[in-house]
Amino acid sequence: MQLTYMQAVVVVIVAAVAWGYSSVCGQFLFENYQTDPSWMITIRQLLAGSAFLIYLILRKKDIFSIWRDKEDAKDLLIFAFLGLLGAQYGFYYTIALSNAATATILQYMAPVFVVVWIAFKVRKMPTVIELISLALAVAGVFLLATHGNINEIVIMPEALFWGLLSGVALAVYSVAPVNLLKKYDTTLIMGWGQILSGLFLASLFNPFDAGNNWDAMSVGALAYIILGGTVLSFSLFLTGLKVIGPTNATLLASVEPLSSIVFMVIFLGTTLHILDYVGMTCIMLTVLILTLHKK
Repeated sequence: MQLTYMQAVVVVIVAAVAWGYSSVCGQFLFENYQTDPSWMITIRQLLAGSAFLIYLILRKKDIFSIWRDKEDAKDLLIFAFLGLLGAQYGFYYTIALSNAATATILQYMAPVFVVVWIAFKVRKMPTVIELISLALAVAGVFLLATHGNINEIVIMPEALFWGLLSGVALAVYSVAPVNLLKKYDTTLIMGWGQILSGLFLASLFNPFDAGNNWDAMSVGALAYIILGGTVLSFSLFLTGLKVIGPTNATLLASVEPLSSIVFMVIFLGTTLHILDYVGMTCIMLTVLILTLHKK
C-alpha cells in the first residue's frame, strides 16, 4: 500500500525518534551496566546485518549479485569499512565517552565534511551560504568543547575526536555508495555493510565475551538498539523517503538529536550546560541551511 504524503512524514519522524532513543539506550548500557561499547557495536553490526540479508533471502533475492562486479565489490568495501564502520563505531564510542546528545550532534557535522570534500574535489570555493554554515558548525563544536572558554576543555578530547571522526565517516557513508544505489536494493548494501564491518570488529573484539552484568532491562535495551534502532527505523525511513524525497526526509530526520536530548534528560537524568544547547543549535542550523541550500 502506497503511503500518503502526511503518512510518509509521520513514518520518517518515527524513524528519527527511534534512532534518537537508540542512542540513549546505548548510554543507558554504558552507564549502568558497564557494557563494553566495542562488544556492543560488534553484536549490533552482525545481528542487524544478518536480519537485513535474511529478509532479502526470504523475498528470494540474490544477495550475492553485488559481489560479481569487481568495481561494485570495491565500492561496497569502501562503504563498509570507511563509511559504515567508522560512523557506527565512532558514534557509540563517543556516547560511551560523553553522552547520546553530544555524540549525535557531532555526527551531524557530516554535511559540513561533504561540502568541504566537494569543494576540494571540484576545485571550487564553497558558496557564501556554505561558508556561513561552516562558520556555524565550527562555532557549535567550539561551544560544545569549551563552553566559550578557549583555555578550558569541558569535553574529553577523546570523545571530541571520535565524535568528529564519526561525522567524517558518515560523510563517506553518504557519498561512497552513490553508484551502488543506482543498481542495488539499499537493504542489500546495508546488510553486507553491517556484516562486513561486524566481522572486522569480531576479529578484534570477542563477540562471545558479553560479560555477566545482564538482566531483563539490559537485554531489552540491546534488543531495541538492534531491532528498533537499526532494522525497524532504517526500514521506516526508507519507506517514507520514497514518498517525500531525500531533502524533506533529511530535514525531518533532524528530529533525531532533539529526541536524544529529550529522552536523555527524562530517562537518564543527564543535565546539559546552556552553552551545550547553544552549540547544538548552531550545528543543527548548519544541517538545515545546507539541506535547504541543496534543495
